[in-house]
Amino acid sequence: MFLIILIGVFIICINVVLQSIITVFSLKYLHQFNSKKNRISIKAVLLQMSLSVSLLTLLHGAQCTIWAAAFYFNPEIDNLYNFKEAIYFSLITFTTVGYGDVVIDSDWKILGGLEAINGIMMVGWSTALMFSYLQIILKKNISK
Repeated sequence: MFLIILIGVFIICINVVLQSIITVFSLKYLHQFNSKKNRISIKAVLLQMSLSVSLLTLLHGAQCTIWAAAFYFNPEIDNLYNFKEAIYFSLITFTTVGYGDVVIDSDWKILGGLEAINGIMMVGWSTALMFSYLQIILKKNISK
């Protein structure tokens, strides 16, 4: 069981590094873009927010794919019959929806719980990042 938890923590660390890279890149870009202008147009705000949400959605898709690969390529998990099913299981687990129509029937099912914890953290982090974006944009537009 220690090995299973260790693998789960390793995958969480990979996802935290990915999230950190995107966060730093995004905040740096947003700061550079907003420091060039006195006020930001509605069109620019919409573009920034749309790109930011799209980037974060792609990031979470990549994070779910990493989890799906960990489930699918594990020889001891034999009831995920194709990668599509592993992705589906990963998405519903990462988002903590957990329909229960696809489950893992081995000792490795603890990874599902670790993925859910990871998903809560990453989606919460992304929500905080989007709120930070909005604060920067509003502060720039209201203060002048």
